[in-house]
Amino acid sequence: MERQFKAMSETAILKSHTFTDRMFRRLFLPTLFSAIGWALGDIADALFVGIRLGKIGLATMSLVAPVYMIYNVLDVGIAIGASVKYTQALGKGNAKKGVEIFSQMLIVAVVTSILVGVIGMAGMPYILRFLGAGTPHGELWTYTKEYLQIMFLGAPFTFLYFLLYYCVRCDDNERLASAGYTIGFLTDVVASAVFIMGFKLDVKGAIYATVLGKAIGVCIFMFHFTRKWAILRFRPVKPNFGIILSALKTGMSSSVGYVGQFVALIVVNNLLLHIGGSNALAILNVVQDVSYVALAIYTALGDTVQPLSATFFAEHNKAAIKRVMSFGIKIGVISGGVIAIAFAVFAPSVCRLFGLSGEAITTGAFAVRLFCLSIIPAGLNITWSSCFQAIKREKIVFLINQLRTFVCFLGFALVLSHLELKWFWFTFLGAEILTLVIWAPIARFKKQKVSDKVFTYLLDVNNADISGMLNKTEAFCEENNASSKQAYFITMCVEEVCQAITENAFNKDGDEYIQFTLCFENDGSVMLHFRDNAVNFNPFAMKMGQDYDDPEQLASLGIQMVKSKSKQFFYRRYSGFNTLTIEV
Repeated sequence: MERQFKAMSETAILKSHTFTDRMFRRLFLPTLFSAIGWALGDIADALFVGIRLGKIGLATMSLVAPVYMIYNVLDVGIAIGASVKYTQALGKGNAKKGVEIFSQMLIVAVVTSILVGVIGMAGMPYILRFLGAGTPHGELWTYTKEYLQIMFLGAPFTFLYFLLYYCVRCDDNERLASAGYTIGFLTDVVASAVFIMGFKLDVKGAIYATVLGKAIGVCIFMFHFTRKWAILRFRPVKPNFGIILSALKTGMSSSVGYVGQFVALIVVNNLLLHIGGSNALAILNVVQDVSYVALAIYTALGDTVQPLSATFFAEHNKAAIKRVMSFGIKIGVISGGVIAIAFAVFAPSVCRLFGLSGEAITTGAFAVRLFCLSIIPAGLNITWSSCFQAIKREKIVFLINQLRTFVCFLGFALVLSHLELKWFWFTFLGAEILTLVIWAPIARFKKQKVSDKVFTYLLDVNNADISGMLNKTEAFCEENNASSKQAYFITMCVEEVCQAITENAFNKDGDEYIQFTLCFENDGSVMLHFRDNAVNFNPFAMKMGQDYDDPEQLASLGIQMVKSKSKQFFYRRYSGFNTLTIEV
């Protein structure tokens, strides 16, 4: 860290927050609305089914929950892996690779969704028995079967929905991504009310609404591909198992936790049926639905932290990653505390809202209040997991998710199930705290090895000292044994790019900055990253030519030289800033 910022004063470091702070705010608000929409969509089914059918309806929703865990292993794993690798490729300035990654993973998503649907329909009786749906053709069996049949048929929409949301969001169109995601889930909410309460379709109405919401969301996401500036595209590609496996490794490091959650929920469902009957299973469903809303803020924080951390990781900007995480943790702790207090106060009313009655309300309120104590530790686990995933620390991500959703959760459940039912609800709190206690020292001890050959400089355009920046850049090159030819070209590139941006993009009014980062990568390549807060301006889009009587062509001579000597260059407008990456 000291090496990276030795060229920056404390004042310059504070000014550099102009970029990270605005990028965080710009991305966080749309993802927050998306997370709220997701939470409302998830609880809508249980809410209306509970009102319509009572505890048998809530018990059905608890039984199908483990199937969603397997879904999430695949659809979320594919989506997150694709989006993280796509973002990292663009952060390195390789748009062609980013498009190939998306194209490969889109094919994987479609093929996987079809296989899931076929296998699910063919193996329906075995799945129902495994879930513990009771006797064949019984009420619980019938409701669960009706739900799962429609769920498997709608699998392609679910897989495309998550893949397009994550990738469109990372292609600098977070507003459209948020709109599609939120409208999709709100459609689920409205359609659930209409299908369940209006048309009396019961649990079939719930899953019809869910599939409809996903289909509408996919249609909205498709508008992104009509934008001329969009980088994200599908291109016919041959399967590249190296790219696919790399993306799956990244995505599955978090989503594979759903496998453990699947097993844990199966065991917990059966435990609760044994010690508390359908009432206990209904209370579990209420607690799970409360968790969707309570943890929505952390879903939003994770979805904000992840693409930003991946971008800054590609630029070796450790300070920016630390700043982003600082924002996330502060917001998470404060908002999580407020949410926990609100749910604890209104716990009995929440239980009544979901259709619980009599003694179940008292037990349910106690369970909800105990869950509230786990909200902040759960949020810390979720937010840090998203950051670790973006910076290629998949092993820590895997550890966190396996601990909190499987190992610790199931361990506490098995132990506490031998006591009175009320003690069982300490499972959530115990699992989250123990997870935090285990992974935090491990992550701190096993620090990631990254290149320390990084130089960062913040240029204040209104008090520009380009010569000082060039001198420090040249000294950094010498320190890292760059050849004289390489050092000359790097400094020339820095000078020409900064001069072009300063003269053509800024108004010389107010806080105007160019952040420059130079990195000697471990693979021998040299990367230059520029980010500025000017209006849209791509130096490489300037009018090129050799007509010296043309002022525009004359002004671009330096950029033409940079363009001819660079191995590759890439410009994009990202999170409200101009971002330029050059490999020399």
